[in-house]
Amino acid sequence: MHSKVLSYFTEIVHEESIPVNVDIGSRYVDGNGDTQIDVLLEYGEPDEDCVNEVLTRAINVAIEQWK
Repeated sequence: MHSKVLSYFTEIVHEESIPVNVDIGSRYVDGNGDTQIDVLLEYGEPDEDCVNEVLTRAINVAIEQWK
């Protein structure tokens, strides 16, 4: 996951108390010079739509910031 997306994602998760466990792994720089981070998201099946919606929001915020 791109580092900016992860930052926005974790911010939303904490602010809205989304029931997901975020385990952050190793970091590396991709071919474009961007920092990518290995992430494991753990959540219950009933929360799948909520977590996907938060991830979508985080991606959209990151894209808006890059424009």
